Amino acid sequence: MTAQFSAAVTDGGKRLRPALVLLSGAFYRGKQNQLIDVATAVELIHTASLVHDDIVDHAKTRRGKPTLSAKWGEHQAVLYGDFLFARAFSLLTKHGLVRTLGDMTQAISLMCEGEIEQSALLFNCDVTEADYFSYIYKKTAYFLSACCLAGADACRMSAAEKKLLTAFGLQLGYAFQLTDDLLDISGNAAGMGKPVMQDIKEGYLTLPLIKLLRDKRHGFAVKQLITEKDFSAANLQFIHQALIKCGILAETSEKAGLLIKQAKQNLEKLPLKPPRLLLTRLADYVACRIS
Repeated sequence: MTAQFSAAVTDGGKRLRPALVLLSGAFYRGKQNQLIDVATAVELIHTASLVHDDIVDHAKTRRGKPTLSAKWGEHQAVLYGDFLFARAFSLLTKHGLVRTLGDMTQAISLMCEGEIEQSALLFNCDVTEADYFSYIYKKTAYFLSACCLAGADACRMSAAEKKLLTAFGLQLGYAFQLTDDLLDISGNAAGMGKPVMQDIKEGYLTLPLIKLLRDKRHGFAVKQLITEKDFSAANLQFIHQALIKCGILAETSEKAGLLIKQAKQNLEKLPLKPPRLLLTRLADYVACRIS
């Protein structure tokens, strides 16, 4: 890999997915080299998915820097994303991790399905909350749960403990995506490295917008703006203020907090060891992050 492409992996990012692998795999003694390779593989898979997402979305920036597709062209970006997937699979097959390889292949498949589902609903004001939770399960939540399970497999946890960690990862994934959607509306563009209110401009109607469209006071006006794709600065400000006045942003934040609480309840049934405490702190970070 040349330096300009490897920066897509090494520069920025939260490293949430490899952290879940490493912490889930630290409850009991296991093969450290195997655990590190699995953690590396999931970060490569995540980065590959972001590279491909940026191509689909024609995104210009990621983490405050030009995307690979914007800087080097879509052809090069597609090849690099494919290369990252291949390297990830190579790391997983190296240890004969059939179950983990299957879970990660399923995660990639579901991410593609989720993207297809979401794309089919662009600018569709009839999208439901059930639609939303279906595609965020596929795009985000399943992958995080698979990361937890991969770590648990590496340290040979019991079936009951694996179930608890998988449930933790799933709830964490839902909360992470809800928080991400809130940040797109009310976050700081400089801190996030991308513009705010970008989702709605691209036609992605996240949970706050879905709720706003059902509001009797503002729903009709918002539907007109979305249907006409009239996203002037004034109209975006109107939508933002409507979300605040209706209490939808607060309601969505409370939903994310409830999911974090449920995730942590799963951790409470695991052995009281340092990785459990760190996973709890990681969940708290997801709930209150600002970028």
